[in-house]
Amino acid sequence: MSHDVTIPRGSSETLGRVEGDLRVEKATVKADSLDNTVRVDGSTLCRGDCAFECSLSTGSLEGRDGEIVVEGGLEAKHLIKVMEGLLYVKGDLSAQMMDVDRCIEVSGDLNSERVDVGGALKVGGRTKAGRLDVGGSFRSGSDAEVEEMDVGGSVDVEGKTKSRLIDVGGKFVGKGPVEAERIDAGGRVQVDSEVAIGVVDVGGRLSVAGGVIHRSIDVGGTFESSQPIKFEKIDVGGRVQIAGGEGGDIEVGGSFTSEGDLTFNQIRVGGKVDIKGNATGQSIEVGGAVKVSNDLTLSENLRVGGNVEADGTVKAGTIRVGGKVKAKSVEASNEIETNALITTLGARAKSIEIGRKGEVRGPIIADKVFIERQARVEDIYAESVTLRRDCHVRNIYATHIYIESGCVVSGEVKYVESLRAERDVRFASEPEKVEKLPLPPF
Repeated sequence: MSHDVTIPRGSSETLGRVEGDLRVEKATVKADSLDNTVRVDGSTLCRGDCAFECSLSTGSLEGRDGEIVVEGGLEAKHLIKVMEGLLYVKGDLSAQMMDVDRCIEVSGDLNSERVDVGGALKVGGRTKAGRLDVGGSFRSGSDAEVEEMDVGGSVDVEGKTKSRLIDVGGKFVGKGPVEAERIDAGGRVQVDSEVAIGVVDVGGRLSVAGGVIHRSIDVGGTFESSQPIKFEKIDVGGRVQIAGGEGGDIEVGGSFTSEGDLTFNQIRVGGKVDIKGNATGQSIEVGGAVKVSNDLTLSENLRVGGNVEADGTVKAGTIRVGGKVKAKSVEASNEIETNALITTLGARAKSIEIGRKGEVRGPIIADKVFIERQARVEDIYAESVTLRRDCHVRNIYATHIYIESGCVVSGEVKYVESLRAERDVRFASEPEKVEKLPLPPF
């Protein structure tokens, strides 16, 4: 037979075990047990401000219109429900389900299948939960292992975070490693350690310290990684700065910077690309400029609206650059089309086309070379060469040569089959028909 206990309003009682329900109204409860714990077989029902100067173990805890303070630990086998109130626990807190209107503050660890808090949840130790719904902010002073996390304001985890789904209206800050299938944040995500995440979708800024993002990174503003990152897809509206890495497709509205070697599939950037190391991938399409501190190697196309500059070699299938290409050497399996081509060793392709008033420094080697009007070129090695009006060239070595009027050749011309030169073409020396052309420099 159960025996309920009621503590009168405003009084203080010392208890051991309650075989029924415990009713407390604006009162204080103390324990007379050796472990300083009051044990309630039934439910603990609180109204108004209630204080437990001990630990409490109960079937359920229900409170209304007040602040419940537990000086020790709190264990509820079933439900904790506080309406229009707050819950403060100085030790560990555990329950199958928790539903608190305003806030929960726990000095120790929290363990629950489901936690629903209208305001703030603050845990001093570790947090373990199946589902966490918090209207305001959530802070865990140590590791947080939560299957599903839905927080309207902000999340701050001092230790490791492990979750299937993290959905945050504002910002998420993780001081330790973060492992999750998906993170959605309306504002900012900052992780000071490595990540292992499937999908990240952030409205503002994403900052990590390297790791792996298995499927996609979708950020409205800025993405930064202070250590090398592995990724499948990066889609960022503003700016990206990473410490190098390995991945798939990169699409950025503003600028992209890699502080180390980068391997990728495709890069599409509206502004500029700066890779401080080797860049190896499939293709690059950039509206602004591309700068690579070492070699740039692409299996397909390089298309850039502005300039391309590499301290090493540039290799691609097709190279189309609106401005200047500057590198140690440039090679394309198909064609090179640009306004200026500056190399120390030379450039090679099936077809090379230089724009009007363009400039070429270093030898160019191709089956077909086409130089637009008023361009300045050094040495040409080709099957066929066409010079439009008023070009200046140093040496030409080709099978077929066609030169329009006003051009100047300051070096030598050697050809195998045909040379057609219009009026007013000036040669420094008489063109020479030969059976075999000199070998190109590379």
